[in-house]
Amino acid sequence: MKMDLSKIFWSKSRAKVLEKFFLDFYAGKNEGFHMRGLSRDLDEQINSIKRELDNLEDLGVLKSKTQLRKKIFYVNPKFYLLKEFQDIFLKTYNPIDAIKTYFKTQHLLEVVIVNESVKHKLVDEWKAILDIFMIWDIDREDFADFLQGIFFDKKLKFAIISTEDFFNRLSYWDKLIHNILREKGNIYIKDTLKVKEKLD
Repeated sequence: MKMDLSKIFWSKSRAKVLEKFFLDFYAGKNEGFHMRGLSRDLDEQINSIKRELDNLEDLGVLKSKTQLRKKIFYVNPKFYLLKEFQDIFLKTYNPIDAIKTYFKTQHLLEVVIVNESVKHKLVDEWKAILDIFMIWDIDREDFADFLQGIFFDKKLKFAIISTEDFFNRLSYWDKLIHNILREKGNIYIKDTLKVKEKLD
């Protein structure tokens, strides 16, 4: 069977829909989504979502079922390019924007450092000391739920310390803290203490 790929990747909206479905499939779920939920989650018009879902079902990428009077779409497990499509979205997935958006609402944090290697978390192992380093305070349960949602149960290494503890460790030249701060690939999402400026 030869498929016209121009009919698959032809719009940003479709790419967002496909990423949502194939990452969910990768996570071992594939319970499916209904169009209103997708419209809300992807910030796309309901008519656009409906068109994409119907077209993808016609192409055999998705299948559908009805639950409680709602049409639920899910990845067709017999789609013959299933592995190839999953690999595409795993390798191009970039959670950095979602992480930045999340931390905009975390007003108790003074510093947030994210190592850029998190972009490859779903496909590669890496040796960063920490994935995310934070100073001051955060709702740990809410943060854990957020990470689980965007990293599909992959474990991340993160640490949270108080401002006082941070400066105490700096004062006696704590090697671990200095190594974390100077880690290659660090992205400073928030830095009210001007840590990066002090390091430079």
